[in-house]
Amino acid sequence: MSILQKGLQKKCSNKRYTLREKLYILCYMESFQIPRCRVKEYLGIAKSTLYRWLHKIEPQKQSKTPVNKTHTEIASLVWEITKANVSWGRVRIANQLGLLNIFLSSSTVRNILNRPKPPKQPVSQPTPKKAEDEKARSIPAWYPNHVWSIDTTMVFCWGLWPIHVCAVIDHFSRKVMAAVPLEGPNAGWINNALESAIEKYGPPKHIISDQAKVFIGEVFSELLDTYEILHRFGAIGKHGSIAVTERVNKTLKYEWLKRVAFIKGIDHLTELCNEFEIWYNSWRPHMTLDGLRPDDVYYNNKPDKPQRNAKKVPCNIEQHYFHQTRTMGYRLKKAA
Repeated sequence: MSILQKGLQKKCSNKRYTLREKLYILCYMESFQIPRCRVKEYLGIAKSTLYRWLHKIEPQKQSKTPVNKTHTEIASLVWEITKANVSWGRVRIANQLGLLNIFLSSSTVRNILNRPKPPKQPVSQPTPKKAEDEKARSIPAWYPNHVWSIDTTMVFCWGLWPIHVCAVIDHFSRKVMAAVPLEGPNAGWINNALESAIEKYGPPKHIISDQAKVFIGEVFSELLDTYEILHRFGAIGKHGSIAVTERVNKTLKYEWLKRVAFIKGIDHLTELCNEFEIWYNSWRPHMTLDGLRPDDVYYNNKPDKPQRNAKKVPCNIEQHYFHQTRTMGYRLKKAA
């Protein structure tokens, strides 16, 4: 009646409703389910006025999450435990969370269950890796003949004519399985070099190469299928990839062949590569292997590390002089 009287007063052109009257109007609309579009018909109030009231009383979005607000993940876990154990009460659910290293009081469990179930959080799908990343991933070597890598390098005969050299490395021991000059940079000669290493040491489980034409052709693939070898592609400059073989190629060219004045031909280069295999595998200490030689790791004949008080020169030192490269190798003589 007070609202009707205020609406019928002719003197009051600009009606001002008190907070109590506004609440009465809203309560009346809610009780009798009066739609907002017909509020003027029932109560003589403009829709814009009603929406202005509702806008003022609607809860404002909080800029910061309250400190005591339960995380959505915990609320979802509470609902999950409740659904799986229908007969459990709030205390037992709180005890179960305590066993999961989550502190939650029984009253908080009750409040969570009284509220609507939180929506499922969208599961973030892992971003698919690019093909380049998969190819660049290094394959760890856990035992001899687990992972090999193969690559070719170019050496100049008489400083003019190029000759390709195929190098095969065992990643576990860093042993040079083959260093063979090729009469031509085709897949046939590379297959012969790799097959000779396989016949001598056995086939590996994986072999890594770059994407040169000779390594992606059918001839090379048939050889790998014959020995059931898995082919992997490496990326230049990636640790554990084809860079292992490239480092051996640099050792071959700059620490070994550079000490020779002229390479007289492919027979001379073959002799130098054979001596390089012996020097690299049996005489030269390797930094990656903590000073051991590749043969020590490959055949599991690791020598004992010297004591800190070992200050005497042993009498069983064996020396070998490589004449063509003028290189001296040292090692202890093996006991009979």
